[in-house]
Amino acid sequence: NSARNKKKREKEKRKKLVQKFTTTLVEQVPKFLEAVQARLLENNLDVCQYYPDHICWRTEALEEYSELVSTLRSSQDWTLLIESEIGGRPIATFQWNHGIQFGDRLVDIVEIPAPKDASPYKTGLEHVEYVICGDNNKPSSPRNDNTHQTILNEFMARFPSFEWNTKAKEKETNPDVSTKVELSDFGTCSVKFHLMPLAEVIKYEINTLLIE
Repeated sequence: NSARNKKKREKEKRKKLVQKFTTTLVEQVPKFLEAVQARLLENNLDVCQYYPDHICWRTEALEEYSELVSTLRSSQDWTLLIESEIGGRPIATFQWNHGIQFGDRLVDIVEIPAPKDASPYKTGLEHVEYVICGDNNKPSSPRNDNTHQTILNEFMARFPSFEWNTKAKEKETNPDVSTKVELSDFGTCSVKFHLMPLAEVIKYEINTLLIE
């Protein structure tokens, strides 16, 4: 009986954590995206034309990461797309069945990285990533090639007033460029730009692993 009660309490605890997390996202993500848009528009970069592909939710401690990921995995409303080690720490990417409406867009992909040992940060929204290609001009594959490089270089050249971080432009898969923005309610956040939706990139990566 005590084992059954313990299981019931655990289930209730997980349910409350999922509710708290999703409520927080619904409240914060639209404000976050609006603040990002306004800040970028100050330098003539209008991201309304691009698709906000996914947002990143950082966790402060490894225990917090593990509990959140485990809880979302047990929820019927969330689907784990992939969990893999990147840069020496696990990163989980989930798709939320409901998503968050933002204008005519639906943001339903959430990336959750575990904290890095040498890089402490607070729990909360850390970056948004935009897809800057449409179906008519996106590359055939997320693998880095001349097409990726040309489009990303041309994009940066159109907006020279930004301080661009090009470190991730050399990634083998899904290269991106990014810039930092200061937001009054969210602190220093990163805005990244890449060429293909993350869900497509993950499918490609999983298929590539299966083939190899």
